[in-house]
Amino acid sequence: MTKIDTGILKSMIDRGEIDTVIIAAADMQSRFFGKRCCADFFLSEAVHGINICSNNLIWDIELNEGGQYPLASRRTGLPDLRAVPDMTTLRLYPWFEKTVLVMADLFHQDGTTVTIAPRNILKRQVEKAGNMGLQADMAAEIEFYIFNETAETARDKRYRELLPLSRMPAESIHQSSRYEHFLGKVRRYLNGAGVEVELARPERGRGQAEVNLRYTGALEMADRTAIYKNGIKEMADLEKLAVTFMAKYKTEEPASGFHVHLSLRDQKGNNIFYDENDEHGMSATCKHFLAGMITLAPELMCFYAPYINSYKRYGSTFGAPRNLSWGFDNRTLSFRVIGRGKSFRIENRIPGADANPYLVLAACLASGLYGIENETALPSPPVRGSAYEMRELRVLPASLMDALADFENSETARALFGREVIDHYALAAKQEIECFLKSVTDWERRRNFEQV
Repeated sequence: MTKIDTGILKSMIDRGEIDTVIIAAADMQSRFFGKRCCADFFLSEAVHGINICSNNLIWDIELNEGGQYPLASRRTGLPDLRAVPDMTTLRLYPWFEKTVLVMADLFHQDGTTVTIAPRNILKRQVEKAGNMGLQADMAAEIEFYIFNETAETARDKRYRELLPLSRMPAESIHQSSRYEHFLGKVRRYLNGAGVEVELARPERGRGQAEVNLRYTGALEMADRTAIYKNGIKEMADLEKLAVTFMAKYKTEEPASGFHVHLSLRDQKGNNIFYDENDEHGMSATCKHFLAGMITLAPELMCFYAPYINSYKRYGSTFGAPRNLSWGFDNRTLSFRVIGRGKSFRIENRIPGADANPYLVLAACLASGLYGIENETALPSPPVRGSAYEMRELRVLPASLMDALADFENSETARALFGREVIDHYALAAKQEIECFLKSVTDWERRRNFEQV
């Protein structure tokens, strides 16, 4: 049993099997915030909603409340928001005893929706697709690094010279078995929470791993991905390990990506991306959807790559894209078309592992639907061979500064997401840039200490 309803929950509480309910929402960084409730209190009171401070949606990665956000600031007194449980998401949380989790949607105290909340942003795009008679199905593949450290020892070392879970690349079954004591628990726990895992395996980097989730609807996939990212960190803590989803944690090691596989179904359940009469199996709808994603990718990079570090990934290692390219079953591309029949799909390889899944999937869906509505044409023929060597293709933004300019000045992005959303996340990017520009880095000390 994974997902449960209120009746089952009450029975489990009465039998003493559940005593804690986590009410969780995702912040701008996709970290969970919320409250742990006693189960009886949840059923009698909190099931209708709880108050949570609005600072949860304005803080940066270090929980600094910089900037004057229209949503909230110290000038406005940081008012409460209302977190209302979405009871369709109630599920076991098996890596903590007698615990269940429910995702919450965020509202203002007057009952209006918090438009800039990540889950609400995605829900609007899912609703738009539904109004067009379409359902988006998606799957996530996210890479991360595991260390034989605790969070405390990693912090004490200032995150330098950390011991990876394995010091050898783990392409063979023999080497990958060294990860199984942890990844085996990850698979079992996530499946027990209704986060269906296809596979978990080591990747090329020392200590690097990847978990692939099974296809499902867009909102459910974002919930599952957020649970997976938060849950793996919690599982690592319990095992006295440390995990990072940084896009590029170390110069010498491979980067970590967030690959999104997606397709569209009509009301009869047919995959409308596939056309058996087309040379490559691509329907006209698929071509327009892909063209929309390609066209708007530079303007939505603040959703795909939200931090200074995010841009260290692009072009740094094999498997990370460098330009706006598409083609068939080619891992040097930004967009890869793969599969046949029901499994025919597009893979977006641009997002990094550090990105917020709600914003990533919202960006994919919004830009793809834009392509369908405007019958956008694919910008170039499919790339054959290595896209890394093709200088004629438009390169991805080289930094968060470049991405912010495209994002903030995009009238299309404002039309798709709303001015309030774009202004809010642009301010978050400006905070990230300002913090970085004030910081002295190890690179600067190594390069300049003796030489200037």
